[in-house]
Amino acid sequence: GIKVEPEKMAITGVVLVVVVVGLLVGVSVFAFEPTENTGNHSTITEITPDRDLLDLGLQIPSNWEFDMADGSTLTISDLDGKIILVDLMATWCSTCTIQNEYLQTAYDSLAGPLVILSLTVDRSETVGMMLDYQTDRGLPWDHGLDTDSKFTSYFSVTQVPTLVLIDSDGYFRYVHVGTWSAAVISDKVTSII
Repeated sequence: GIKVEPEKMAITGVVLVVVVVGLLVGVSVFAFEPTENTGNHSTITEITPDRDLLDLGLQIPSNWEFDMADGSTLTISDLDGKIILVDLMATWCSTCTIQNEYLQTAYDSLAGPLVILSLTVDRSETVGMMLDYQTDRGLPWDHGLDTDSKFTSYFSVTQVPTLVLIDSDGYFRYVHVGTWSAAVISDKVTSII
């Protein structure tokens, strides 16, 4: 049989851990690599959580398009007149699973005036992966890609979940980093209806 010395096994284990950690760090840096802003709008770099952004007068560009899990392309102007909650997430994010529970509660009580979009900020994720994620979890709202990192760049997203609430006139109203409870989502949506 093959005999492996304990010291060599320990060294091999340490090397493997270092390689795996290096890969994970590399993947997360790649996923959130800043992209150049090509639109004619400025990038928001500092956001105070849950501050009403209306006084900034920032309207979502009506030509923003996103590749959706069902194979369609969603142009944001298709949702004119709706309140939109954008859930910036990733399929590997465990905290996003908790956020899904809050989104389900908000969806159940506010569907109609509120449209929820879950968009992955991880550029390595595909439309197919988003469809599997949505289907496997039985989530009724639309899922897709943050195509060309539009939201990621605009709001300098470095953490998921990050949620963006847009009013029915197309103005960015709130940005929240981390999980956002169903009760707070409901309060914010009700305040802008």
